[in-house]
Amino acid sequence: MTLWSPRMIRPAATIAAVALLGIPAVASSQATNTILPGYWEYRSKVSYGVSSKSVEKKCVQSKDIDKFFSGPSNRHYKCTYPTRNVANGKAEFQGTCVDKRGRTAQVTASGTYSPKHFTLNAQIRTSIIGLPITPTGSIDASWIGPTCPPKPPKKAK
Repeated sequence: MTLWSPRMIRPAATIAAVALLGIPAVASSQATNTILPGYWEYRSKVSYGVSSKSVEKKCVQSKDIDKFFSGPSNRHYKCTYPTRNVANGKAEFQGTCVDKRGRTAQVTASGTYSPKHFTLNAQIRTSIIGLPITPTGSIDASWIGPTCPPKPPKKAK
């Protein structure tokens, strides 16, 4: 009998991925430097027994930088980071993510940043069917350039 199937690990891995992809908020408007607006490439990895890797490109606009730095949260997860230390090219976060079903995950992350690059390593503590699990994740992102490609046209309904 398998205790851990990919189907069971998926919620924890999803929480980890959301936490990692949202945390690029490694600088704030109060810091001496922030990431640059423009086109970015994110290389992320989430591990718990098996690894999941992804590469994603995102556009960060100037008007979104402060919002971008508020931490990970989307329509599936709400995350809060009571501990957030960002200064001198280093970032550290500790907080909690909760999904719509009330499942929680404790997130601890630290990394480095500059205007054109950032890295972040995270450990997530959560449980599945009452058993504790601690997936880890990392993200390495690089600035591609100041201009984002045009959005593809919307498909007709």
